[in-house]
Amino acid sequence: MKKIERSFKEKAVRQQEDCLCFCEEEASREAMFQAPIEVPEGFVVDPAEAVANVTWNADSLSCVSERCFIQTGPGPDEVEIHFAFRLQGTVTLLVSVSPVRNQYGQGEGAVSVIHNVEIDQVVYYSDEPDDCPDFSDITIENLVVVPPFYGSPLSVTGTIVLVPAPEQRSYVFTANTGDSTVSVIDAEVNTLVSNISLTDVPTDLGVTLDKAYTYVLHRNANLVSIINNETLTVSQTIPLAGAPRKIQFETGGEFAYILAGGGSIYEINTSSQTITNTITVSPAADDFALDPNGQFFYTTNSGFWVVNKYDLNTGQLIASLSNFETPSLIATPLIGDFAYLENGELGPKEIAVIDLTTFSESSQINRLFDGLITIVFSADGTRAFFLEPYYDSFPENLTVVDTTLHTFITTASLPGAVDLAVTSDNQYIYAAQPGDNTVTVYRTSDYTAVAVIPVGAGPSAISM
Repeated sequence: MKKIERSFKEKAVRQQEDCLCFCEEEASREAMFQAPIEVPEGFVVDPAEAVANVTWNADSLSCVSERCFIQTGPGPDEVEIHFAFRLQGTVTLLVSVSPVRNQYGQGEGAVSVIHNVEIDQVVYYSDEPDDCPDFSDITIENLVVVPPFYGSPLSVTGTIVLVPAPEQRSYVFTANTGDSTVSVIDAEVNTLVSNISLTDVPTDLGVTLDKAYTYVLHRNANLVSIINNETLTVSQTIPLAGAPRKIQFETGGEFAYILAGGGSIYEINTSSQTITNTITVSPAADDFALDPNGQFFYTTNSGFWVVNKYDLNTGQLIASLSNFETPSLIATPLIGDFAYLENGELGPKEIAVIDLTTFSESSQINRLFDGLITIVFSADGTRAFFLEPYYDSFPENLTVVDTTLHTFITTASLPGAVDLAVTSDNQYIYAAQPGDNTVTVYRTSDYTAVAVIPVGAGPSAISM
């Protein structure tokens, strides 16, 4: 996308006939159809065994490029030009159903009908003015033979896929507290593709498991912003009664859970993007983590030296552990039956391994820590990355742990890092460095830096 100059924007706004204003029409790459088929008298089709076949012709279909604006931030000048690509015309279908048999059950014929589907819809938005789709990419999917009912004839339903779904890009997001933006990095080429402006300071964020949305927490505003990862724009905001502190997604991907100040954990349905439940916990809860099996969650309370286990569905307190000194940070992988718990009244801190099946301490990591900033797991749960504050005198602030044996493998130096994100193949780590306004990419085979990417001011949290 190219940022438009103010004078050009003002001219474009004056010339309303040349512009559709803001890009408000919902884009859809598909069109549904239902083609009725009359079976000749004396012949029958058994819907249970019938098979449909469709060929198509799109010679009368055309593509129109329509200029519009997209709001990239809260300010009146934070507007960029986009282009809506609209398909108009007719897709002609030749729909066939077989086998067709006579009244004696003989024959293997077919019956066909020509069916026209009128198309007039925006299929996608682009920042390029000449980005019409290739009509040869059209496909027909989801064919179903529908039996006659209530006087309606036999019919065939299906979906015309006008434009294939784009390949999902791999993005890395940073919450930048210094300028209230979220930076978007294309992980394929390690370059910054966008800085999304927000109305409030972002303090943490998390990406849904299907990679469709990014949830941004605004601790000082009691708010959650939701970014659509396809359009890279804010699509929804959800107000909370308390300050959001941490977000996690349950393993099925259906719900997001947010720990907020005042002793509440909010359940958000990721499909409807609405709050579906609020669970009350201790107002003094420091941290929380979800059980990988999706049935429980755990909170820490360093002031009362307790770890609590709750039923995720009912919110009921199930059990408590009180044999730890000032338990603070707790983390669980998406796959596994354990949690890592940081505890210790005075430094250095210990990391206990909690067996979630028995809800008891099973072992400890064979290393002490100077107060962890975060624990990040690999997608497959085989590795854990423990991040401590970076000091020149103690530069090795990253500890890599084998989660099968719960023993550390190696240590490495990540200067200035405050948060981490790990690629799904475990080959690279992205480290947010607020002091330098950068994200550094490290290769996990030897933990050397392979790229440094400038982002917004003060990246304090990172996810991908």
